[in-house]
Amino acid sequence: MNKGLYTHAKIATCWYNFTEGLAYLALHRPTPKTCEYSKIAYGSEKKQYINLCTRKDLKAEKKPLFIYIHGGGWISGITEMRDTYVANWAEKGFFTASISYTYAPGKVFPAQLKEIFTAIDLLFDKADEYNFDTDRIVLAGESAGGYYILECAALAKDKSLFDTLGINFRHSDAFDVKALVSHCGCFDLKNLIDESKPQSKFFDINLMVCSFLGMDPDEAKAYLETPEGALSYPRVTKDFPPAFIVSAAKDYLRFEAYDLAKQYEDAGIRYETFEGTGIISLHAWTIATIVKKGRDCFNKAYDFVMSII
Repeated sequence: MNKGLYTHAKIATCWYNFTEGLAYLALHRPTPKTCEYSKIAYGSEKKQYINLCTRKDLKAEKKPLFIYIHGGGWISGITEMRDTYVANWAEKGFFTASISYTYAPGKVFPAQLKEIFTAIDLLFDKADEYNFDTDRIVLAGESAGGYYILECAALAKDKSLFDTLGINFRHSDAFDVKALVSHCGCFDLKNLIDESKPQSKFFDINLMVCSFLGMDPDEAKAYLETPEGALSYPRVTKDFPPAFIVSAAKDYLRFEAYDLAKQYEDAGIRYETFEGTGIISLHAWTIATIVKKGRDCFNKAYDFVMSII
């Protein structure tokens, strides 16, 4: 990745985190009094931590595990900005874990997946302490987080990919996923930087994908055509978990959601869709549960998940 593109990506990280800070001020609400919030580190680096939330009165009960992975175009993202959304799942009786990870281009594929599975290793180590059920796992995320949860599902279903990608995950044999909840996810790196595809019009998406791969645009396009490069964008297989697929009406990445729903349809796997309109019609604002339409989306996602787990 050339120096100019790298510098552009680092500047973009600062800008997007500034805008996320404004969103945090608008969307954040204090942790519900019924819940307990904490943070643990899974590594020594700045972004290697997990935000945890659980209902105080359910500590003695075995709970399903809800793992959230934030978005930000692979190059940004304030984990705490999602705490209010994630707390909704804690209030419903889930043990929730929101995983932070290092931005690209500081680290590139598959480094963030290695971090995520290191975090999940720690969670599994503490399953008895936190009293959650490792057989009932729901993965959720928005934007690039939607990408990560799909990759995690692919690895859960094809354990050989851990070795192929050089991911040391001690609990790989026990790890499975019951359901996915994807808000405005971006999944297909190849389509995202293909100028003939409508999703390629999403602002700065070429910079984001190139930063994630650590490659210049031409190099990235060539890489994604190779068998090795194909591992960087997951495809749905017939044993994938059911998915609640959320799009937003004014978001260019809605075409990614439409494509994902088509993959699920072709594979014969259960899925449900929801499209944000009005106040939640913009990219990733479907997690804004402080507004009625956002709560409607959450309630439908929750009902979908509970019908499965």
